[in-house]
Amino acid sequence: MIISGNKIQSVLKIYAEQNNAGKSGNTDKGKNTQQPDQVILSPGVQEFGHMFQRIIAMPDVRQEKVNEFSAKIEAGNYQVNSKDIAEKIIGRTLSDNLR
Repeated sequence: MIISGNKIQSVLKIYAEQNNAGKSGNTDKGKNTQQPDQVILSPGVQEFGHMFQRIIAMPDVRQEKVNEFSAKIEAGNYQVNSKDIAEKIIGRTLSDNLR
């Protein structure tokens, strides 16, 4: 294909006309009809968000339990059942190995 000077000039002329038409506002692009982006969450996700916020709002430490055990320890009434602790350790070890 031979590209002549006339073809280049005609392409440049078309390009210039399109460029000028866009700048003059004759197209719909010049109008400000663009709407802002929106995110619409499903009801399930909204419920999850509410539950997540409630969990975040919960305290990391249950102070009433800390106070209860502190009082028992100070009074000498806190008794540790070694059998219960051993069962928990073994049960946890078994469940970890099954995964």
